[in-house]
Amino acid sequence: MFVQMPLKIGLRDDACFETFVTEQESLAVALNALQAALLKGSGNAFYLYGEEGVGKTHLLQAACRFVTEQSQASVYLPMWDENLPLIPDVLIGLEQMPLVCLDDMNDMIGDKKWELALANLLTKSSVQGHTVLLSGKKPINEWNICTQELAKALMNVLPIQMQVLKDKAEVVSALQRHSAKMGFELPNEVGNFLIKQFSTDLQELLAVLKLLEQATLVEKRRLTLPFVKQVLLQS
Repeated sequence: MFVQMPLKIGLRDDACFETFVTEQESLAVALNALQAALLKGSGNAFYLYGEEGVGKTHLLQAACRFVTEQSQASVYLPMWDENLPLIPDVLIGLEQMPLVCLDDMNDMIGDKKWELALANLLTKSSVQGHTVLLSGKKPINEWNICTQELAKALMNVLPIQMQVLKDKAEVVSALQRHSAKMGFELPNEVGNFLIKQFSTDLQELLAVLKLLEQATLVEKRRLTLPFVKQVLLQS
């Protein structure tokens, strides 16, 4: 049977390929290959892996938005979400979707039923020319796989390692792309100030950016350095 989702999982408004910034040339090349696969329906599968905060969820949701813009269907499943019926049967029938995204799925590995369900999804999706996009923390060679079926299916999965943005200019660039998507301009001096005051952690900075977005809407003012200092002092 096909297990229906009990709720609609919304995508973040800023989750798109245009707002993603990377210092890794290899990752940029891999993302181009991913977008090409989504357009062609080549039946490829990808695994994005890396520590927290590198943008895995962003890219999975960006892929869903990209497919939606091509008038095709997709499904995004955050495997960490306790509100979802996270049993292996949830994957049954999903090979019918042009794109399936399973976010943070490492805990599935080592469970025979989950492994067989995932192997079945990967194999059937490939045959139908559909794309599967996985994410997790560990590289595939560190997975404690217990079934031959999954080991065989993973041979056709392209692993893509992701790393945290460290270059300050790239972090500012990422913030500027997000602010543009939100509808306001982020000057370089403001971006550099935010990094100095907080960190280069993009997720933390995006939370601050949300606060500043609300302030610009309420005050109907441009985002200048004096204004940002005033807002942060009050919050």
